[in-house]
Amino acid sequence: MNRNAVHRMAIATLAMIALFASTAFSQTSINLRFEAMAPYVGMTLNLRVVDTVSLREVSRLAVPEIPGSSFDVEVTGLVSGSSVRIDAFADTNGNGRYDAPPLDPAWRLDLPEVRGDVSLTWVGSTEFTDIGWPPAVDGIVNETEYTSWIVDSQTGMTVYSHVLDELLYIGLSAPGTGWLSIGFDPEVRMRGANIIIAAIEEGGLTIEDHYGNSPTSHRRDAADHIIQAAGAETADMSIVEFVIPLDSGDDEDKALIAGSEVTILLAYHRTDDRLTVRHTQRSTTSVRIGE
Repeated sequence: MNRNAVHRMAIATLAMIALFASTAFSQTSINLRFEAMAPYVGMTLNLRVVDTVSLREVSRLAVPEIPGSSFDVEVTGLVSGSSVRIDAFADTNGNGRYDAPPLDPAWRLDLPEVRGDVSLTWVGSTEFTDIGWPPAVDGIVNETEYTSWIVDSQTGMTVYSHVLDELLYIGLSAPGTGWLSIGFDPEVRMRGANIIIAAIEEGGLTIEDHYGNSPTSHRRDAADHIIQAAGAETADMSIVEFVIPLDSGDDEDKALIAGSEVTILLAYHRTDDRLTVRHTQRSTTSVRIGE
């Protein structure tokens, strides 16, 4: 099986796809009544909801074909009292990805402190907003989601990166079914590196934010700055996606700059999910952040 096929992991074609990044109990829903959408009938409408405080993506969904000038979309999974941003775009050329206006019409709606179930009308105006469109953090890596990717020849690991709104989106794959990790900007071997280490088990994803406290060791950070994460596993590959700030302001994290080249540490264990077990393979290489 080639890498593209494995990474896509049999993405299902559905009438409507809803991916929820939070397990919080759904207390609030929003019914969106779209109007004046006649120019986009038959196109795919993509929509995502972001909590503007935590920056977590609450929900993402797609309507494969806009049915008419007016139609309804229900957004669920919101916590009462949260402030959210809703981004939407119509895929005019059907290429399955976001192209900034004027290629794809895109809109943004800010909703402070959503309380109780609400109904809103969203008019598809000709005043567009460049909303960007980051990868879906769902454990399924599609190469078209990310700005750039590299394959490390020594470990066989693949690193994907994308930057949006001062956030770094990383997709990471490794051979086998054990833990996998990436460290950013080490000083001497592991020392000083911001290390994200993860494992996919039957109970779900375990992911930790670590700091390289010596050339040969690392420990868990005092503060965890992983905003969102998801993972998946096949018989011979582990995949994790996560989001971290480019600059968390934490002394135990390294500030990263979009477009800059940074040294990274890659490591994985082929079979063991215990994060304390020594790696099967490791390497040091470099990647250009988000480019």
